[in-house]
Amino acid sequence: MTRPFAALALLLCLAAPTFADPIPGLDDPAFRDPFERALQGDDPSALRDLHAAASGGNTAALLALPFVSEWLRAKVPFAERKTLFYINGVPMPKAFADADPVAALWNLDELGSDTDALLDRAFGLYAAGEPGKATGLFMTWLNQTGGNGDLPPGFFNHPVPPWAMAFVLKARLGDPSGTEAEGVDALMVDRLRANDTAAWLAIVDNLGLEQIDAPIVYNDRLADTFDAAGIAPDEAMRRMQEVIPLMLATSRGNQILDPNTAKAATAALRADPEFQPLLAVCATTCPASQDQCATAFVAAFGHPPGGVTRVQPLTSLISTEDFFATPRGRLILLRSTAGQLGDDPATSPALAAARDIDACLADAILAALP
Repeated sequence: MTRPFAALALLLCLAAPTFADPIPGLDDPAFRDPFERALQGDDPSALRDLHAAASGGNTAALLALPFVSEWLRAKVPFAERKTLFYINGVPMPKAFADADPVAALWNLDELGSDTDALLDRAFGLYAAGEPGKATGLFMTWLNQTGGNGDLPPGFFNHPVPPWAMAFVLKARLGDPSGTEAEGVDALMVDRLRANDTAAWLAIVDNLGLEQIDAPIVYNDRLADTFDAAGIAPDEAMRRMQEVIPLMLATSRGNQILDPNTAKAATAALRADPEFQPLLAVCATTCPASQDQCATAFVAAFGHPPGGVTRVQPLTSLISTEDFFATPRGRLILLRSTAGQLGDDPATSPALAAARDIDACLADAILAALP
């Protein structure tokens, strides 16, 4: 099994201080001024000016260009877009990937055909401080492989959020038999002993629990797993009950959660790096009700969709907190709800559920929709 990106990911981990150095050109007005305009509104001159700066050798402008192009290219004439796609004759994606090791790992979400490389890129991005993009690639790897097959050494040592890692464990639980079941049970014992929230999420999801107050019934096999992990039955019940809100918020599609369940899920997600965009948006959009704002979003829409970080600039250019406090970042996250609002957002059950908890968030979503 070949892992062509393993060396790059390892290099990134070992040389973190080097890659944490400021990107060349960050303080240059040729980058800073148009980038700020792009964060604040839809002025197409920001895209043109960033392209000029990138063409002139400003690395920060080059690293920002694909994201700003995603935001603003519809604002420039169609004939001009082809010109803006090239940097001194080099296609923008290649110029971007060649400019910086972290950019090479992300590679503008280009997937390729090597799933091992996809996983290595995800782990490299976690090490580089890009958790949103890392989890996006991790979930793509999971969708392509089903989470089955041999896992590389140290697989569980990476900061994959528990709700994402749970899908790997859930895929293995299923209904295995014989020696396969023994291997799965041993893995679950190991993860339970490590106090891994992902293991508890996988268990409650596998049991099909959809209500926070639903009775929990499990079979002898799972009882034996708890016993082997040294977990008493009452503690197992407590832990399963505890993670149901988080499971419902991250793996139950468009289900609307009741306020109490949403509040518990929000508390569990608060430290999750992928949850920081929502916290930043709530802090700046609804400062008087920011806790209710986050709970309202989770109740109506679940965990913020991973797609919002796809169009977020690299954190070496602007931090996640700062980006989602800008008009651009807020717009991206608030508009991510559109797919769950139906043809008439004003009468959407999801928006009504959000409004019942925080009217400020509901009003902000309606105002953000095109």
